[in-house]
Amino acid sequence: MEPNYILGMICLVYLGYVLYILYKNDQTLKVPNYVIFYGLFALYALLCNMFVSEELQENGIVKYLYSDPFIQTFIAFLVVENVSFPSKWMDWALKIFGLTLVIAAIVSIIQTFKPLFLVKTDDLVQGLSYGRMQEYYSNNPQEVTGDVNRFIDGYRHSIFSFINEVSVGVDAMALFSIMIAVKSKKWIKTVLIFASATTVGFLSSARWIMLNFLVISSQKIWIGKNKLVKALKFGLYGLVLLTFIMVAISFSGINLEKFIEERLLSDSAGTRLLAFEVFFKVFPHNPILGTMGLDTEEVVRLLRGRSSQIHVGYLKLFYYYGLVGGLIYLTFLGLLLKRMIGIGRSSGYWGGFFAFLAFAVANLTLVIFDLFYYGLMFAIIFSNYYNQNRGQNISLKAQNNSTRSRIDYE
Repeated sequence: MEPNYILGMICLVYLGYVLYILYKNDQTLKVPNYVIFYGLFALYALLCNMFVSEELQENGIVKYLYSDPFIQTFIAFLVVENVSFPSKWMDWALKIFGLTLVIAAIVSIIQTFKPLFLVKTDDLVQGLSYGRMQEYYSNNPQEVTGDVNRFIDGYRHSIFSFINEVSVGVDAMALFSIMIAVKSKKWIKTVLIFASATTVGFLSSARWIMLNFLVISSQKIWIGKNKLVKALKFGLYGLVLLTFIMVAISFSGINLEKFIEERLLSDSAGTRLLAFEVFFKVFPHNPILGTMGLDTEEVVRLLRGRSSQIHVGYLKLFYYYGLVGGLIYLTFLGLLLKRMIGIGRSSGYWGGFFAFLAFAVANLTLVIFDLFYYGLMFAIIFSNYYNQNRGQNISLKAQNNSTRSRIDYE
């Protein structure tokens, strides 16, 4: 099974347990406004799928519930909004997150020399060396998929390829956001976190991940007073860290000039401009309900192989689901960010807001509408934790007692 299918099944079963405990204790399920609107969007997408696909009929209702990413996200939202954890568990979570980022950074470095190291190879020709694989796909271009292209072009998923192709940008950066929002007096720990996130982000070769890193790390500037001084410090520290990493990359034998030329400066802006061109031609045909999640023959013809899809998330959102689904989704996203801003202002913890802001920014170039990523779900858990402990210093070890809510694990 796919890992996310297993996680989806766990969340589905666990939601049943949550509902049982709440019923037993005569309590009600917490359903924030943003969850309601995401539920409406998931329902709309489900209805669309029923008209254009036989997936629901073929898989059955149970499998559909734990395998559909929109339903997975909705169920996960309900779970994380109705559980709480003691402070010692949260403290351990931070340690695990830090270790995860360090391991991910090490694996990213290894993958620059051994591209197949710890990579899920289901979509690739297995049993071949990297050089032979390049030769194989060069001689068999009909078998080259988008995933293969990205892998051959140097995209590195670090330890996250077993989840999916964008987890390295969503999950790793969300963990980074969670960690740097927690105040720490250990500067070595802070530097290690930044260095690990920088390594994972920049060695991924994906510009949207690099942008996410900058969005998340900028919270050190915007939070608190003396923003100008913080901005100068941030720029200085960032320059020193980036210089150190670039020097380390150069000494490792990687062709830094080739990396910058082929990845950072490569011409992919055309696919985004093409997305706007195609969108304005096809959107008027189905402006209200959209295409219900399908790429029409007209879109395929207009793209003419120059791009795999309408490569701007919000454009494809309205193309797929029309004004009805698109406005529901944007309302959900706005309410979620508004809630995270409210928590940030009241508690001083901004890790959740910047994690979801990075997700929203990523959709300017990606196409990803579900949020079933463990990093984002932990961002909600940590935001709720600090919201319940508002007014206290954002340091887990300063918390002697955890706030107990609807479900207590001690």
